[in-house]
Amino acid sequence: MIKVMVVDDELPALKMAESVLRTFDDVHICGLFHDPEDLLERLLTVEVNLVFVDMKMPDMNGLELAGRIQECSSDVSVAFVTAYDHYAVDAFETEALDYVMKPITADRLRKTLDRLARKLGAEPASVNSKGMSVSTLGRFSVEAYDGRKLKFHRAKTEELLAFLLHRRNQPVAKESIMDALWGDRNAERAQAMLYTTMYQLRKELETFGLFKVIEQNRAGGGRCRLLWAPDVWDCDEFERRHQRFKDRNDIAEANRAVELYKGGYLSENGYEWAAEKRAELEMKYIELLSHMTDYEVWQKRFEFALPYLEKWVKLQPLTEHIHAKIIALHLLMNKKEAAAAHERKVKDLFARELGVSPDIDMETLALNPLSLF
Repeated sequence: MIKVMVVDDELPALKMAESVLRTFDDVHICGLFHDPEDLLERLLTVEVNLVFVDMKMPDMNGLELAGRIQECSSDVSVAFVTAYDHYAVDAFETEALDYVMKPITADRLRKTLDRLARKLGAEPASVNSKGMSVSTLGRFSVEAYDGRKLKFHRAKTEELLAFLLHRRNQPVAKESIMDALWGDRNAERAQAMLYTTMYQLRKELETFGLFKVIEQNRAGGGRCRLLWAPDVWDCDEFERRHQRFKDRNDIAEANRAVELYKGGYLSENGYEWAAEKRAELEMKYIELLSHMTDYEVWQKRFEFALPYLEKWVKLQPLTEHIHAKIIALHLLMNKKEAAAAHERKVKDLFARELGVSPDIDMETLALNPLSLF
């Protein structure tokens, strides 16, 4: 028996849905609702397989309600019902079970019910969640063991997953999520967007083989927690190798950590809430670059030291002592023309950006270039 509920703010449409559903012997109607809040309250006490949701309602649109339904129970499927076909793209981007145009008919609802029956009888997609990796150094991405990448239909869905991962599987208050992702919206609008985005994220994760990995708790104003962690996370690996270098003074670990750092923490996504972590990791990266530079210089492998300084100066282009080290390296390699060219480049940069002249003199550096290391 398929247990269903229906919500529609228009009474005639609600009665029509009831009339059609009663023609099916394998359907049990658990509730008909005019108000979405009444449906949500009922969902807390009744087991339901499917909810038919009107897409356009005055106080809560269908996408928002779908998110709220998933919060109550992630096992409930949603089928959208509407007279407006321009909502179809949004509906299917949420991975809804179905999208039914009004006026509904028995033949059309039979297709929806058959689709649900197949879903209930099917095993979860045979996707191996082991071996999944997450990249956060540079641009955020999630990749399966076979090289497939998780595709996000919307930027906010991607950001929500990144934010939950960022919080390290800890319960996060919904107010914190709304402030981080929709801080420029009023509370009511931010909450609606959170429910919609959470619903979309659940469905996109399921298509990737990750089922029931978001826990939601209504207590204390509501909290969310990600129950899944990747097997490989470039950020964690970078920090582990940095710590091993600190503990053991292991040059190989330092070099591997530098190789792992493909960019700032979520820098290509530009998430403001990641700024503190981004700065923390950047300082660790700079520490590694500085140490590797000095190590190669004292090994008299000046040509190997230069790439580390070039990476460093990209992060801090207006820092004099880095440029001085680059000039000193060119001098140590007997490349006076390259040293002079870099000195001119630095003076032009400082004049253009700061309106000053840098306190760097190649002739002075040439007296003892090793003194900078």
